[in-house]
Amino acid sequence: MYFDVAQLACNIDSRKILSSIESTPRSAREIAAVTNLSVSRTYRMVKEMEQMNILSRTDPDSRVTYYVSNLRSVELSLEDDRLGLTINFRDGTRTELKMDAEDMERSARGHYSQDLLADEGSREPSTAA
Repeated sequence: MYFDVAQLACNIDSRKILSSIESTPRSAREIAAVTNLSVSRTYRMVKEMEQMNILSRTDPDSRVTYYVSNLRSVELSLEDDRLGLTINFRDGTRTELKMDAEDMERSARGHYSQDLLADEGSREPSTAA
């Protein structure tokens, strides 16, 4: 899960969203306007980021939902064949994860066997040119 957070934080659209709510809570429509993303893409990204605790709602009971970033920083490092990930949250909590090559291989094998080898791919026609 934590590497999913790092991957999402490295995505250019996610970074645009996080930058837009760094100092000012904004609604999804405001985020879309500021970042030049479509409203539908913004809603999808916000939902995914909210599920990963990257951002949160300021007042869930209000008519318009405003979002704020929960992240202070995400640091990804590679030292001596070990991949490190440090996530600092605004509430002061910190998560650190270190993986060596064997850990990554085990993780990848488990992930691929579960997701890619399940043969439950999309039934939609490909749009690739």
